[in-house]
Amino acid sequence: MEKDKISKEETHLIAPCGIYCGACDSFLGKSKKLASELYKILEGFNLTDVGPVFLGATQKQIKTFLKLLKKIGKNPKCLGCLGGGGNPMCPMKLCTKKKGILTCAECDEMPCPPNDADLENPLMSKAGMLHLISRRYNKWNIENLKKIKKDGYRKLIDEMQEKVRDGFLTSDVISKEKIFTEVMEKMEKKKK
Repeated sequence: MEKDKISKEETHLIAPCGIYCGACDSFLGKSKKLASELYKILEGFNLTDVGPVFLGATQKQIKTFLKLLKKIGKNPKCLGCLGGGGNPMCPMKLCTKKKGILTCAECDEMPCPPNDADLENPLMSKAGMLHLISRRYNKWNIENLKKIKKDGYRKLIDEMQEKVRDGFLTSDVISKEKIFTEVMEKMEKKKK
């Protein structure tokens, strides 16, 4: 897999599940910067005063929107899953750490096929979480893992960095399905 051909900082560009963190806006911080700029402009424009007249939105809606923009602008940048960002309790992150590997590409079980128990509580199992992430990213992460397995980390990083320079973001491959929302709603129903 040519791990010796990548730096420690470059390992932060790839998540254990195959997501390329280096193309994620949370990692790049573009929306954080834009949200801060937009908040400053709209707050300076006193949007809560003129918004109801010109936008047909209530002051409450405008205040909620501005509060959200301000929060996005203050959110810290993600450091990448292997750089200390992401979910520290992610089952795949914990599994790869335990096995002493960077990504699932190095594992003989990749991709972990989920069983019924994994799908019942997918947030708590590596196979269930990989299944959810693969649905969310339209299997792009699995394709990345296959590329790593075939060509190594260096080639994937170089190819992805070029795509990012050309404007690619992970949001280009994310599904419009409400995958995690469905899981959370299902878990809430079980509690009742």
